[in-house]
Amino acid sequence: MLDRLAAQELVDGLSAIALGASVLVVARRASPLRAQLGFALGGLCLFFAMRAAAGACGSHVLNLATLEIVGVLPLAALLLAEAMLRRHAPRMLKVLAALGAAAMPAALIVTDGRAPMSSWGLGGYVIASLAGVTILLVTRDRASLSRQENASVDLLMASGVLLTLLSLTDFLPQAPVGLSGVGAASIAFAIGAHPGAGQPVKRVVIQVLATGLAAAACALAFAHPLGLTTPVGQVRLGAILLALLLSAGVVLTLYQRETVGVEGFASALARADTSSLDGFLETLASQPLLAGLRLAEGPLLADYDAAGLGVALASRAVWTRAALSEPWRDADTRARDELDDLMARTEATHAVMVSPAPLRIALLTLPGAGPADDAETDLALFHKLAVLAAQERP
Repeated sequence: MLDRLAAQELVDGLSAIALGASVLVVARRASPLRAQLGFALGGLCLFFAMRAAAGACGSHVLNLATLEIVGVLPLAALLLAEAMLRRHAPRMLKVLAALGAAAMPAALIVTDGRAPMSSWGLGGYVIASLAGVTILLVTRDRASLSRQENASVDLLMASGVLLTLLSLTDFLPQAPVGLSGVGAASIAFAIGAHPGAGQPVKRVVIQVLATGLAAAACALAFAHPLGLTTPVGQVRLGAILLALLLSAGVVLTLYQRETVGVEGFASALARADTSSLDGFLETLASQPLLAGLRLAEGPLLADYDAAGLGVALASRAVWTRAALSEPWRDADTRARDELDDLMARTEATHAVMVSPAPLRIALLTLPGAGPADDAETDLALFHKLAVLAAQERP
């Protein structure tokens, strides 16, 4: 018999593994969102790891610590949303998250986490705060972000909504098992997908649904041999298998992404699809060198002289912040200042034009930026193939 406590420990432990793998990769990469992603993912990882340990040890102290962590997670989610949207959240939402992050843990300490009202108050605060963050993301000005940034926000928002909905099962005693761990593993899965051009949200949703169907099929196949003849036991087994498959997918994807550089970025470029720019970028979405790539286009360039920027970017394959400080012989001061402003605004270290008409600029944040950076050779080849892929076909 697979009881709820044992199933919960396994689901939470597997979720912690997926989130921990994501935290390690985020920590190793230079990204404007590294601190916010580390805070949010690290908090989730610590929560599920500690909840699994609390269940295994039967420790009231560890269980209280998990509730303390929960009280801070909405603030982490809000800070991440602000960083992704590059604007401040409404004052009331920020006040709610900040006060809750301080008041809820304090209330839990005073009541020792035993008062029912403290637990229900914590649950209400978390759900209300996450709903506010979701509304903030849904009502964002999409024109202020690039296509890839909007894809990243949509993907994270979809997985966040799933986590919020599945978290309701944690508060239902009649539920076979709390499924918040599955929702958290889906967030790690979504982040591991690294959205590029195209339709990453649709692709990742299909992958998660396929994983869910595979877990359900395996649960039905293994339930009777394991002696799980009741629907409750089969649901618990399915939840464990789903968490296992999602976690394995996260670890495998991140491992491949970290080791793919061994074969060389040039090899990946040689195999890339150049029939269209979107297809080209999608082919290279898993490359570590392009992790965190942003496309500046359309509305994001509305405040700049697109023609002047295009001329300036065409004069050099790869622009860095260091190169901007050098004397320009073939570009005017306005183009230099505008490119510098664009890179500073997006915290980019490298800028590469990938399409001259309409103007689209790939912006990257890489460590060790400078004219001697070895990455510039690969990015120069990336620039040439991207411009080729962007050309209209007859």
